[in-house]
Amino acid sequence: FAQDAYTAEDDFWKIFSWLGEKTRMSRYLKEIPNEKGLAFGDDVIEVLEDGTTRKLGVFNEEWLEKRAADLVKNNVPNYAYVSDFVKGLRKYPVGNFVSFPAEIMRTSTNIVETALNEIKFSIKLPSGAIVQPFKTIGKQRLRGMALTTAVVPASIATGAAMLYDVSKDEIEALRRYVPKWSKNSTLVPIRNKDGKLSYVDFSR
Repeated sequence: FAQDAYTAEDDFWKIFSWLGEKTRMSRYLKEIPNEKGLAFGDDVIEVLEDGTTRKLGVFNEEWLEKRAADLVKNNVPNYAYVSDFVKGLRKYPVGNFVSFPAEIMRTSTNIVETALNEIKFSIKLPSGAIVQPFKTIGKQRLRGMALTTAVVPASIATGAAMLYDVSKDEIEALRRYVPKWSKNSTLVPIRNKDGKLSYVDFSR
């Protein structure tokens, strides 16, 4: 039952993400500022960097659904895409819980790549105008990624330092004794009832 519940919850958020991506793409392709956007049945014609064009399909529900599905597949963690090598690491003592970090690395790279592609993605409208409909989406995606990878960890570390009354000098002293792979990590300090200091390597 627990596994079925976890799977159902995981699927729910994938479906939620898919609906969100689909709705957002549809809106930005239809409602282009100062231009008449695409209507269902129009060709989606991408303008490449060298000025040439290529047809990506016909703008309709099926096109939106497939593109949204590709985004969710590439940008949302999915253990079905974990490689056999990573799965094999589970057999070793150092291989506990390896699927999640592997998926985070895969999707983090894909999210940045997706955002950059969205920013430079250009199409030719039926009117002949060339526009970048997903530029705003790409910038939002990059901002979200920056917030997740930079601002949130730093905020957690600062909050923990305030909560446990840990000074900057103590953090620097802690860094002198952590393993070399944690020297430049975001360290979340924790102080126990006896006043002894420990940490969580948030970066790892």
